[in-house]
Amino acid sequence: MTSHEEIIEELRGLIADIRLTDFEQRVNDGHSLDGIVEAFRGIREGLRPYLVSAERMQAGLRPQEHFFRPDTGKSYDLTGLKPHEFFPYSPVIGPLNPISPPFTFHMENEMMFAHGNFDSQYCGPPESVHGGYVAALLDELLGVTCVVSGHGGYTGTLTVRYISPTPLDKELHAKAWVHEMKDRKAVIFGELRDGDQLCAEAEGVFIRPKGNFMAGDSK
Repeated sequence: MTSHEEIIEELRGLIADIRLTDFEQRVNDGHSLDGIVEAFRGIREGLRPYLVSAERMQAGLRPQEHFFRPDTGKSYDLTGLKPHEFFPYSPVIGPLNPISPPFTFHMENEMMFAHGNFDSQYCGPPESVHGGYVAALLDELLGVTCVVSGHGGYTGTLTVRYISPTPLDKELHAKAWVHEMKDRKAVIFGELRDGDQLCAEAEGVFIRPKGNFMAGDSK
């Protein structure tokens, strides 16, 4: 039986193919676009009865799926979980979100590592990743580092320094680590590399809201 993940993977491939398709040439070759549009509309019509109307979040379709909300009855425990498992709908690492690039995160020796690539749909300068997506990846990486360190909060500031172009369709590696934690503020450092070439580095300041249930804090 086809899985949710397989549907997402096919949709990612479709989006990438659409990005590179010369539709004008297809029409010039005598192929109408009507069938494509009708197929898409048919798929959307079939999904519409199952759309979930609830608070939108990275952790799930429904509040009860968000395991670190106080009203779920579930505790804030990420033991044994990988970031894509507790943020499955993330636009950066979510395996159930078709716009997310295929990146995976994992923690090792108090450092968060990322591996993956960006294809043509994330193109900015020629043959390079758009800087906004580089920043989004680093923001997610630094933010997840906060979460697994028990300091989940909001991005206060994110400073990204672009050192060299980040190439498309190449396996990239990134890492992040906690530089400082004090009261409700955490400072996280990170970097993105293409092999030995440093592409970008980032510094993020994350603020934990008062009364943040993610840390059991009421101050």
